Amino acid sequence: MEQLNFLLEPSAGPSGAPAEVTDAGLPPCHWTRAVALDPKHRPQRWDAPATTVRRDWRKFPQEAHVLDVEEKRYRRLAVDEVALLQGLDPRTFDWGGLTERQRIAALGDAVAPPLAAALVTAIGEEWQWEQRTAVEICAGIGGLARGAVAAGLEHLLLIDASDVCAEILRHQHPWTSSRVIEDDVRKFDFSAFAGRVGLLSGGPPCQPWSQSGHRRGQADRRDLLGMTPELLATIRPEVFLFENVPGLAMFDEGRYLNKLIECLRQPARTLRYGVLVAVLNAADFGVPQVRKRVFVLGFRNQPGSRAARCFERVAGLATHRDPSLPDDGRQPWRTVGEVLAEREDPGGWRRWIGGDPE
Repeated sequence: MEQLNFLLEPSAGPSGAPAEVTDAGLPPCHWTRAVALDPKHRPQRWDAPATTVRRDWRKFPQEAHVLDVEEKRYRRLAVDEVALLQGLDPRTFDWGGLTERQRIAALGDAVAPPLAAALVTAIGEEWQWEQRTAVEICAGIGGLARGAVAAGLEHLLLIDASDVCAEILRHQHPWTSSRVIEDDVRKFDFSAFAGRVGLLSGGPPCQPWSQSGHRRGQADRRDLLGMTPELLATIRPEVFLFENVPGLAMFDEGRYLNKLIECLRQPARTLRYGVLVAVLNAADFGVPQVRKRVFVLGFRNQPGSRAARCFERVAGLATHRDPSLPDDGRQPWRTVGEVLAEREDPGGWRRWIGGDPE
């Protein structure tokens, strides 16, 4: 496994930052002042939630670093720390075979399990399952699927085209490893699952809609959202739940999403779903990261108001709030420092630039 090339031995501070914060003898900052202080890419702050974890963190841009408590020095975030920022147990990766970059890229695409659990729990409170089964497309490393497991559903299939994600899924144990398939969703025959599925869920690739991508939408060969109505017509699940980036709602002034919703509402002549879309933030559910995502939810042979009530239930399960908002009984968003403070300091500190850009 590829290892981080830390520059210094860790010091003994219990807070995740050195016991004595001093920049004496530290290597200089990696970046120019303008790059280091660019608001889009500055290192994570100890006293705030992380910005959205992205697959590009595998390149270790500034976002994949953290400033110490006094913001005098910074270091890279280790893979297990990135997992914690996603609400995942670092033991998910306690086996060999993957590089550090592969793991961070996979983490960047994941749905935060605490948010996924709130979603599927709310669905279960709103819906009486005929079959407590699930099929997960574009499963990634199983963040959304873990929400289904927490709500008591059994997976009949988890499918992803990535060999890295499939390998990770097979080494996780909430589901049977033999039900993990590495394949292209567009080529897979789902007919064997017709009428057997309670929940169809997944996170189709976000690159066609992401602001960090080329935003080519349906012209991008990775656009798998466009085939989800066909999947519904084939599988006929009781409920479906799809996740994507907020850029999906803004692409082409919302026309693509509106057309998709129309197709999802009636994917076949005799099949209808009540569909609603909501934007949820993982930080509201105890994840130490500001991660907003679009969720498309539909209930078979039900009005859209059923999905609306479900999203209201999800909101009621939120445990945290934006600290800039009035106190409503929920705790403020969790910070990077809260989840890293009790961990051993891995070292590798460099001197931070500090101050305001000139």
